[in-house]
Amino acid sequence: MELIPTENGADSTYDVLIPGDYFCDVIFTGLTEFPALNTEIYSTHLNVVPGGGALNTTIGLRRLGMNVGWVGRLGNDFFSAFIDQVLQREGISTAFIERLDQPLRRVTVALSYPEDRAFVSYVDDIPDWMDHALALLEHIHVRHIHFPGLVIDSRLPSMLDRCHQLRMSLSMDCQYRGETLSDPLVSEILARLDIFMPNAREAMRLAQTDQIEEAVSALAGLVPYVVIKEGEAGSRAKYQEQHYHSPVVPAEVVDTTGAGDAFNAGFLAAYLQGREPVECLTWGNFCGSRCVRGIGGTSTLPTIEELQQWLRQP
Repeated sequence: MELIPTENGADSTYDVLIPGDYFCDVIFTGLTEFPALNTEIYSTHLNVVPGGGALNTTIGLRRLGMNVGWVGRLGNDFFSAFIDQVLQREGISTAFIERLDQPLRRVTVALSYPEDRAFVSYVDDIPDWMDHALALLEHIHVRHIHFPGLVIDSRLPSMLDRCHQLRMSLSMDCQYRGETLSDPLVSEILARLDIFMPNAREAMRLAQTDQIEEAVSALAGLVPYVVIKEGEAGSRAKYQEQHYHSPVVPAEVVDTTGAGDAFNAGFLAAYLQGREPVECLTWGNFCGSRCVRGIGGTSTLPTIEELQQWLRQP
């Protein structure tokens, strides 16, 4: 692994870079009813936490001892300043952040109930992060790049090819997208990945089937390592023509926000250590189970010490 300069001029090695935009989540819990017009209700708890797949997975990987950088942008607003403080507290490099002299507010207010949630979001309209990531590509070299969602962009295939030329491995989550495998660009992008990590519903929608086995087969025809998150059923993978499964790790669920991102962090931490598929799935399941115990996607993400202690249990 080559060395790349950090913001203070020192040299450091990086395991993973994660491009994507931040969110700041303002979460109200302990609500007894849904607000109606011309009324006011009170919650019993309030949490303000980082949000979005990019930051959730970045923080998750950092707590597992990985040297991870976030490729994103911050503005001069209150919410950007809050995220900046979180990154510093977590010990995450800010070397790849583009700082804009303008507001860059990406905020979600969530009303969280035991059975469901409601959201109101706001984002400032600025160009996406792809231009920033492309500009960085020729100046960095890391082991792995993880995309927190399915990126559909005509510039991406050539970017992924260049990453492979630079000996970087690549993974991608899915998140909700309307496109399917019938879209040539989707197939072209997936075929360049080393790992694809959708949940079961996303995988079936992409493959246009209601059978998860058929979805896995279709995706495995494009991606060498297909990882499927199945919630209470645990997780599965297909790799080198072999099928793998790891059961769910039981947890008292408080909030499922960010559970898939936490799984990604655990899986990738194990994968980058060269561990076998079932171990990777198990690490992912553990991190997902710890995530759902708290409010928001990062408040109860586990540390490497907590993971090791759990693995030592009989």
